[in-house]
Amino acid sequence: MKKLHAPFLGILILFGILTSTAKAEEEPPPGQIGVAPSMLELSIGSKPVNESLRLFNLKKTTTKVNVEVYNWTLDENNEVKLLPPDEQSLDQWMLINPMSFTLEPGKSQVVRFSVRPPVKPAPGEHRAIIYFTEEPVEGEAEQEDKPVEILFKLGVGIYAYADEIQRASSMPAFRFDNKALTIKAPITNNGNVHTRLKGTYSIWKKAYFPGFNDIDKYLTGDDREKAPEGLIATGQLNQTPVLPGNTRTIVTQLPELKGPGSYVIAVSGTLDEKKIEKTFAVSR
Repeated sequence: MKKLHAPFLGILILFGILTSTAKAEEEPPPGQIGVAPSMLELSIGSKPVNESLRLFNLKKTTTKVNVEVYNWTLDENNEVKLLPPDEQSLDQWMLINPMSFTLEPGKSQVVRFSVRPPVKPAPGEHRAIIYFTEEPVEGEAEQEDKPVEILFKLGVGIYAYADEIQRASSMPAFRFDNKALTIKAPITNNGNVHTRLKGTYSIWKKAYFPGFNDIDKYLTGDDREKAPEGLIATGQLNQTPVLPGNTRTIVTQLPELKGPGSYVIAVSGTLDEKKIEKTFAVSR
């Protein structure tokens, strides 16, 4: 079976960094390899900290996995950029076991790691990314009549916090791009740990918008399974992290508005526990 390495897809999800690919044969999406948790946040100090991740093989074939850990940041496009290690980088303080393993179909593998700083951690955030990379299984012959399989690469973000933590983020206001149908959140982070914009958006026909006092029960409360009249769509805001010392514009793509009419786009979220609400009027 021919195998190709998939390109690195920088996907920042609700809890961390996860990169994955789909398989180009009979096995349907979602991805055939899973990892839990998808992100870890740790408190570190003078004592070792022990944690673990579990990798799941949902494919019908055996897979071989190599494990690597790196120091990282985000570039100006919010894409992962690997950095060389230094005295204060988390990757240098981590012991991981195992570093390579074979995973049978339907099975899972626990990967344990320990954080043991040889120096006193500087206050604030220390980051590492653990990559799980699939390698061709030895002895598997190349066959021209077999479909191409895409090898996966998963990345799990590890955030470790050392006292004292400072949270100091700000956002002037949400902006709405009517042409691109996006919500833009310009965020400045002057703290020493990353921040995330957490929340939801909802799109309503203008005449049916209930106001923020009642909107939560439809999105997160007991009535969330009951779509009220006039509710067009809901979704999560983009939770890409903004790292310490950075200013980034976090963009959330909205679904297409079908048909003419007047709509209200309601955005409700929190940034470092500060509540933020905003509505936009849209006509089509």
